[in-house]
Amino acid sequence: MSKDVTDSSRDMRAAEGVDAQLRLLAMNARLRISQEYLEKKPVWIKRYDVERRPLGKVLHSVFSPLLPVFLKSSHPAPGVLGAEREKRKINLFAAAGLPVVQVLFGEGAVLIFSDAGEVAQKRLDALRSISPAEHDKLLVRLAQGLGQAHHAGLCHGRPHPRDMFVQDSHVGFLDFEEEPEAVMPLAMAQARDLWLLFLQICTRAISPETPVQAFAAYRAIAPACVMAHLARLVRFFHHALLPLRLLPQKMLGKDGLYAVQATSFLKTALDAIPASASSLHATGHERPRG
Repeated sequence: MSKDVTDSSRDMRAAEGVDAQLRLLAMNARLRISQEYLEKKPVWIKRYDVERRPLGKVLHSVFSPLLPVFLKSSHPAPGVLGAEREKRKINLFAAAGLPVVQVLFGEGAVLIFSDAGEVAQKRLDALRSISPAEHDKLLVRLAQGLGQAHHAGLCHGRPHPRDMFVQDSHVGFLDFEEEPEAVMPLAMAQARDLWLLFLQICTRAISPETPVQAFAAYRAIAPACVMAHLARLVRFFHHALLPLRLLPQKMLGKDGLYAVQATSFLKTALDAIPASASSLHATGHERPRG
């Protein structure tokens, strides 16, 4: 038997062994998200069938038809549907050349992913005290990374530093559990992405110039039509959050404070854009992708 045949046979047996180990890990997983090790490398197991949908999300779905388009709930995706959604969006981001985790195994309502390394939130926490300048540069980089995803015609659905990572200077994404682009126009879903990320940027930034730089970095690459949809979203929240803006900051909860600060900043930033630079009008009649 030739060496090439022997090596091929050995590789096949090794692959079958890894597949068997992955299948065993998937069968034994009981938590929604858990970490295990495969050949001394961390892997993440995610089950989509072990937890009930939170009451808040259930109520959101019930009242979704009555809400403004940018507040509508993604379609429920329990069990296998959730796993299929995650794989589909991972493939779309990967096809656009954006870093994502690798799906090592998938069967039914269980997926096993490669490890993404240090997520952006953990990196931000470490940098905050040792290098404030690098901390804020990373926030700007996250906004730019979201702009790159939007430029590729994609939407994350719930961008947050805990769902983002940096790989070879490129921003990557994970945890694709929302699909707002299926229930609203893509540009509106992208505007909601941006608003959600700025909830984090505006409250985490150490320098007051950082949100300005992050917004500019996003606009430099993202589709221009997102701004008109963002303006519509921000106008709504600017009026809806008026009672909270009248309260002292110490009386606001964390979520309320984040929403007030991000909305106030984005309104100021949008007001500074010349009308000719945002000439597209968001009508709300564009079709969703789903």
